[in-house]
Amino acid sequence: MTRVKLDRNFLILTVIVAGILLLQATGAFDGLNERVNSTLPLVDTPLVNFLTALGGDLFLIPFAALVVYLDWRGKGTISRKTLAFLLATIVGLVTVGGLKLLFAEPRPRPEYGTYAFPSGHAFRAAVIAAYASDRWRKYAFIAWIYAVTVALTRLLLHYHWFSDVLFSLFFAPWLYLLLKSLLGVKPE
Repeated sequence: MTRVKLDRNFLILTVIVAGILLLQATGAFDGLNERVNSTLPLVDTPLVNFLTALGGDLFLIPFAALVVYLDWRGKGTISRKTLAFLLATIVGLVTVGGLKLLFAEPRPRPEYGTYAFPSGHAFRAAVIAAYASDRWRKYAFIAWIYAVTVALTRLLLHYHWFSDVLFSLFFAPWLYLLLKSLLGVKPE
C-alpha cells in the first residue's frame, strides 16, 4: 500500500472543511447567512454578471484545455499536477452536486437555480486558483483574487449564502491537495 504524505496545510484545510460542513449541517450558519445576505446590496450589473461567469464552465473548460495543451507541448504528456487538477475538478463538481441534493438548501433568490450549498461557481474558481497558484507561484495572489472575486459576485447577486461560497473556497484546494498527494506529487 502506498503511503500518502499529507502536509500541514492539508491538515488545516481538513479541519476547516469538516468544520464548515458540521456547522452547515447543524444550521449554525443560518443567522450569519441571513445577516450577510441582508447587509449586502443586490448588485445585478453586467460587470458583476461577467465576473460571476468566470466561475462557470465557459471559463473552466478552456482553462483546462489550455493547461493540458501547455503540458503536452512542453513534456509530451500531462503532468501529475495537471492530472490532480482535472480529477479534483471532476470529483469536486460531482461532490458539489451531491451535497446540493443532500443539504437541499434554498437559494436567497430561489428563482435562480436549484439548491445553494455549496457554490459550484466558487468551487470552479477555487480549484482553478489552487492549481494555478501551485503551477505559477508568482501569480498565486492574482489566482486567489480571481477566486474570491467570483465568490463575492455570487453573494452580491444573492445567488448564494455566505456558507455556500466559504465551503467551496476551502473545499477546492483541500481536494486538489488530496489528489496531488494520492498521485504522488511531492510537496515542494
